[in-house]
Amino acid sequence: MTPEPGPAERVAVVLSGAAARGAFQAGALAELVPALDRAGLKPSIWLGTSAGSINAALWGARAHLDPASAGEQVLEVWCRMNDDHVYRALPWSLARSGVQYAAGAMLSLGAGTTSVLDTAPLRRTAEAELDERRLESNVSDGLLDAVGVVATRMPAEPENAVAGTASGRSVLFLDEHAPGKYAGQPRRALDVVRGPITPDHVLASSAIPVAFSPVKVARPARAAGWYLDGGVRLNTPLHPAVGLGATRVVVVSATATTYGRPPASQPPGEMPDVADAAAQVLNAALADRTTEDLAALRRRNAMVAQVSELGHPDLLTGSTGAPYRELEFLEVSPPPGEMGRLAADVFGRRTRGLGRLTELDSWVLGQALRGAGDGVGRRELLSYLFFDEEYFAESIELGRKTAAAALGRGWQR
Repeated sequence: MTPEPGPAERVAVVLSGAAARGAFQAGALAELVPALDRAGLKPSIWLGTSAGSINAALWGARAHLDPASAGEQVLEVWCRMNDDHVYRALPWSLARSGVQYAAGAMLSLGAGTTSVLDTAPLRRTAEAELDERRLESNVSDGLLDAVGVVATRMPAEPENAVAGTASGRSVLFLDEHAPGKYAGQPRRALDVVRGPITPDHVLASSAIPVAFSPVKVARPARAAGWYLDGGVRLNTPLHPAVGLGATRVVVVSATATTYGRPPASQPPGEMPDVADAAAQVLNAALADRTTEDLAALRRRNAMVAQVSELGHPDLLTGSTGAPYRELEFLEVSPPPGEMGRLAADVFGRRTRGLGRLTELDSWVLGQALRGAGDGVGRRELLSYLFFDEEYFAESIELGRKTAAAALGRGWQR
């Protein structure tokens, strides 16, 4: 059951990064947002990282529409997208990156390899699909309180000599209707840069390390530099949602946000392969931080409830000096391993027989991952990198079902 909305509800939607898993988020939001609207709750803060930034920008640009219509439009974007909209043909991309690598490794020439994939098509897709003027007007007109996307700023060469900068900094590009006091999180190297959200900011937030090229951001001038995927350092921008005054938060993660039970005692199987190791690193970067941030939110709610019961509701305060309040949240995430199984099933169907020719890029991608292993790790990696219409369509349906189940469970404290 959804509680009755309070007199000053401020609902934030927080979207994590997960590359090709973004279609799962789109499906979940198409189920969630109309249901919230029917309960009198309209999200006014949209924050995202990587694929989450794409969904935040797409929904923010449609805040003036009926939620059901907005959801259908966003789903249409995902359903017509495939690898041709993301990167150039793999033979071309791999040849380009191979030449760059060989020039440096064998001849000591060139600046080095910038990425494995040539993502020029992704820029064209972003510029065609993101209506930045409508997004900006929805914020300036007050239909939205804020829209923000997180990217990782790469340190410039002189900065590498300064201790603590080699890991870069998280930057929240934030457009607010009425600029507030939220200034980021210095202890986690999270900065805030205010101004309209552009395709450059979304592309920077979505620049998967190694696979995609870094993105150059020129505006605002004080934040100019090279950026990578925001998920490298801050995959789920929960802290900004709290800092922006949200009273309820909807968290849609395309990775599982719960830990399984410890495995039963059993002899070790075959040695884990490179794909297994890479999947562990990826899950640690994307999923574990989200899980820990949600746990921290639960702990904060518990402390606020305790001091309130003792008659000191204003005892705990945030960085702006405002007292903490209990924050209700709705959490949506896929079951552990489900996205990997889904990607592997669709990939097997799409590349069977003549599919190796009609879906050449997907087959080459799958073979490249097969060289790294053939276990659960390969399936997990495939779920992040498989840009395919059928995979997106089935991910959307999984997102809808998972969101419906979350709505049935209701808001948590």
